[in-house]
Amino acid sequence: MEENKKDMMDQAGDMAAKAKEVATEKLADVKEDAAEVVANLKEEATEKLAEVKEKMTELAGEATEAFNAAKDKVSEMIDTDKIKAEAAEKLADAKAMAGNIAGEATEAFNSAKAKVTEFVNAESVADFKNEAAEKLGDLKGEAEEALNKAKDKANELAGEAEEAVTQVAAKAKGFFSRLFGK
Repeated sequence: MEENKKDMMDQAGDMAAKAKEVATEKLADVKEDAAEVVANLKEEATEKLAEVKEKMTELAGEATEAFNAAKDKVSEMIDTDKIKAEAAEKLADAKAMAGNIAGEATEAFNSAKAKVTEFVNAESVADFKNEAAEKLGDLKGEAEEALNKAKDKANELAGEAEEAVTQVAAKAKGFFSRLFGK
């Protein structure tokens, strides 16, 4: 009786361990895929950032050249209005380019964010969740069924044992009453 119950409990434990193992493997696969997507997005963002830095350095160099050229012209000719207009123009160009670069960086970030969201919401993740829930439900049902069978068998064996004890007690009573004459 105890051995059958132990076997059934061991089987239920084995089923639960197997379900956990399957779920762990699926989760590891999903994590690995997510890590790869994140690494790719990080690499793209790093490249865009490098491009932005390069363009900003270039713009800073151009702005410095424009400033120095303006300074030189002031020294040669004291036409301040013309220099101010050129400096304002160069500054406006630099601001426009910086705005474009910022827009590109924002666009790259939003694209990366959309890809991550798309991956997280992908059907494979939903399918995995549904499949894991279904397998856990099946295993739960099987474990409950095995437990109910074990309980039924234990009750049956307990009834048989009680009946055997009653019979042995009656026989012993009869034996002792014949032996001692009572």
